[in-house]
Amino acid sequence: MTQSVAAASPAAVTRPLALRGTHTDGSPGRGVEVWPPVVLAPMAGVTNAPFRSLCRSFGPGLIYVNEMIMAAALVYGNTRTRSMVTFAPDEQFRSLQLYGSDPRTMESAVDILGRENLVDHIDLNFGCPAAKVTR
Repeated sequence: MTQSVAAASPAAVTRPLALRGTHTDGSPGRGVEVWPPVVLAPMAGVTNAPFRSLCRSFGPGLIYVNEMIMAAALVYGNTRTRSMVTFAPDEQFRSLQLYGSDPRTMESAVDILGRENLVDHIDLNFGCPAAKVTR
C-alpha cells in the first residue's frame, strides 16, 4: 500500500506503509515502516471506527489507533469491549491500545488478539491518567 503526503517542499512524497522482514537484531519477523512517522493517539471514547474514518478522509496515511481496550474485559468476554475491537474495511493497518495492570491478563488479551487475527499492531498502556480509564 502506498500513501502520499505533502512534504515540506511543494512536491509530494510517496512512501510505503509496509511490513519489513526482520527485527532490529536481525532475527526474522515483522516490523512496520510508517510514513509519515506519525500516529493518531488512542483516546478513550473518541478514536472509534467512524472517527478514524473521518480522520483518514482529511489526512495522509498515518497509523490510526483504535480507542483503548481494557485487557481484563476482553479476556472475560465483555461484549461491549469486544464490539469496540472493530475496524472499517478500508483500514489497512489495524492498531489498538490495550491497557491493564496484570501481566497474565495482558498476555491473555494479546493472545486473543493475535490468535483471532484482530489487529496488526498492539500498543500497550500500563498507566493512563484519564478519569474514564482509572475509575
